[in-house]
Formats: sequence, C-alpha cells, structure tokens
Amino acid sequence: MQLDVRTSAAPVLACLREATGDLHRRLEARFDAVGELADPKRKPGAIARYKAFYASAHAALAPSLAEMEGLDFSFRVRSWRSIQSPAPVAQVPDFPAPANPSEALGSCYVVEGSTLGGRIILRELDRMGAADPELAFLDPYGSAAGSMWRSLLAVLERDGARGPAHLQSLCRGAVRGFAHAERVLCGDLA
Repeated sequence: MQLDVRTSAAPVLACLREATGDLHRRLEARFDAVGELADPKRKPGAIARYKAFYASAHAALAPSLAEMEGLDFSFRVRSWRSIQSPAPVAQVPDFPAPANPSEALGSCYVVEGSTLGGRIILRELDRMGAADPELAFLDPYGSAAGSMWRSLLAVLERDGARGPAHLQSLCRGAVRGFAHAERVLCGDLA
C-alpha cells in the first residue's frame, strides 16, 4: 500500500482515518454488532468472535508494543481479558504479524478504536433494553476510556512524526487490522 504522504506534518489520526475509512464503513455495514449482541441466539457466537479477535491481536502485537513508551500495553491487554465467552472461542487465522513497531501500532489503533465503538454499541443495547453485564468487555476502560484513547493518540502522533516511512507503516498496520477484524467478526474464516 502506498499512501500519498506529502509531509510528515499531516496529523497522524487524519491519515489513519483516510487510509481506513472505507474499510471501517464496510465492517460496520457487514457486522451488525447491535443486532447480533441483542439476539440471544447470535450473541454467544458474536462474543466468541470478539474474544478471538482480541486474543489474536494481543498475541501478535505484544512483541512490538509491550515496552512502547506511553502505551501501557500490558494494562490494555489485561483490561480486554474480561471477555467471558459462553460459546467456544472461534478458531481464527493469526492476526497479521507486524513488520515493525509502527505497523503494530497502526494495528493497535484498530483494536483500541473498538473501545469507542463498544461504548456506542452498549448505549444502543441499553436503549433497546438489551443491556447485559456479560457485554461489559465492550467498554473495558470505563471512565478511563477517554484518557486511554488520548494516550494512544499521543503515541501514534509521536511515531508518525518520525517521518513518512513510519506514517506509511502506521497506515499499513491499520489497514491490515481492519481486514482481520472484518474476517473474524463477520465470520469469513473459510
């Protein structure tokens, strides 16, 4: 993937959103998280796919991100371990191994971005009367969600400011992260 990165001064978040916007919209169109989690018959499978996605992501990203300054990756991983899957955890292909720490960080952007989406999903489920404590994993940081997101953005901006090659790697990792999320969450495992 080659992005048109004319300057490393472009905000990293804007570049990530531009690189992944179509993939993000496609995932949201294909994976009706609210519908699946509100339906008692489909909910166990959806939770199992979420758990498989996060477990595979954390295993692949930990070698590159465990010691990254400002990220607190180990806390992030511990927070996500609260997923209790009532169904067997789906067997999924390995999360794409990042080529470098910047690519891992770009993939982390996708994984962590799901915390913001999770909060929206929980609000919608609550509005429908389908709230369930079993779905607390969708908001793993609770009241700390904003500070966790801002700390990730600071690390992303710091890495992207290192130059166009780093920005390319961040975007490549995010694209690969969305592709894997779609494959796992939508059940495209064949």
